[in-house]
Formats: sequence, structure tokens, C-alpha cells
Amino acid sequence: MRILSGFLLILSFNSFACELTAEYRSLRSEVTKQIREPYNSCIKSTRAHFYYKAVAKCKEEGRGENIGGGCYHIVGYEQTHDEKELEHCKILKPTIEQSKEHLKLVAKKKGIKKCSN
Repeated sequence: MRILSGFLLILSFNSFACELTAEYRSLRSEVTKQIREPYNSCIKSTRAHFYYKAVAKCKEEGRGENIGGGCYHIVGYEQTHDEKELEHCKILKPTIEQSKEHLKLVAKKKGIKKCSN
């Protein structure tokens, strides 16, 4: 009896579940990528800055001579920056609430339904 009531309880919760439409899933992926782009670009460009700064220093010191790939190879295996140097990008990182709100707004604007049932 206990197993049956547990099974029925699971089924009742399942009836409230929302099966996302294909359009909504696609939009969610697109919006997530879009809203995170400024943060990801900041991280990428900051890392590139430190990488090329280290490559220039390596070439200046002449450490890349007689090595296949030269300084680009050497610097690729070095730690070129501390994670603290990326903290200024955090202000651009969207919160989960901001992401959800933006998704709702875009879905409403485009007239895309969330649930298929």
C-alpha cells in the first residue's frame, strides 16, 4: 500500500510538470548565450591581454629561441595571470534571476509559449 501511494504521489507531481516547447528551448539557449556574452568577452579579452603580454616579455628575454613554437608554446604552458585579475569582469556576469527575467521578456515579445501542454 505504501509503495502504491508513493507511486501515485510521484505521478501527481508529474502532472504539474511543464514540457518545454522546442521553440522555447531554442530561445533559452540563444538568450543565455546572448546575456552572458559581455561577461565572456571580458574574460576572454583579459586573458588574451595577459597572454600576449607574456609572449612579448618572453621574446624580449629571448627564451623562445631554438624551441618549436617559440614563446607562444612556452607561454601556453605558463600561468600568465592570477584569477584576481579577472574580478573586474564579475560586474558583467548576469544573475540567474536576471537571466530568467530576460528570457521571459524575450519569449513574451516573440510570442513563444513555454509549455506544450
